[in-house]
Amino acid sequence: MTPAQREKILRAWRASTLPDQAFAAQAGVGVSTLHAWRRRVAARPAGLRTPFVAVPNLLAAGPPALAYRLQWPGGLSLELRAGFAAGELAALLQLLPAL
Repeated sequence: MTPAQREKILRAWRASTLPDQAFAAQAGVGVSTLHAWRRRVAARPAGLRTPFVAVPNLLAAGPPALAYRLQWPGGLSLELRAGFAAGELAALLQLLPAL
């Protein structure tokens, strides 16, 4: 079970009015497992008792698909991805005569 899943179960347990045995059965964990998780959380220093925060993996996503490729004679090219800023493109195109 992941730390996020354990934290979710412990939050639900804190809000529950069920006896530990009934709650553990409902959550699909053993009573001794539930008690061990509670002891582990209680043993942490106060500053470390914050809940698990899931962070999305932004590196797993590939680059956005290519929207346009502009090519000029002489080999100069400009690739634009979806969602580009039109103002930035205008500024880049103004630089072309200097190249």
